[in-house]
Amino acid sequence: MKHQLAKSVALSLLSPVIVGSLLGLYYALALQGDFLSVFFQLLMTAISNAHIVGLTMAAFVVPGYLLMFKYSKVNYSGVLTLGLLGGAIFSYLLSASTGEIFLINSVMSGFAAGLFLFGLRNCAKK
Repeated sequence: MKHQLAKSVALSLLSPVIVGSLLGLYYALALQGDFLSVFFQLLMTAISNAHIVGLTMAAFVVPGYLLMFKYSKVNYSGVLTLGLLGGAIFSYLLSASTGEIFLINSVMSGFAAGLFLFGLRNCAKK
């Protein structure tokens, strides 16, 4: 069980790289400027906000999942909601209280919770 949780948390930490790459690619194509500069700037911004994802996983998602698992009431939408809520709270407290960064950090944390659940399901199937 602990090994599965560790693998799933490690998988969830790919969220900033994936979100940063997608946003960087989108804005690099949408803005007719220097492609590599825009792409890497957004990728590095997402990676620099990875601490929000880590704190969300440590304070909300993993404890919430373990509590649900203890009572045999694991609800995927509940885990995803914990990810979004944790991302919003930590983003408000540590990074940005409004704007695009707040929204992106919240979505990135929710996506990390989804990757966490995906990792758990993949480990359970094997």
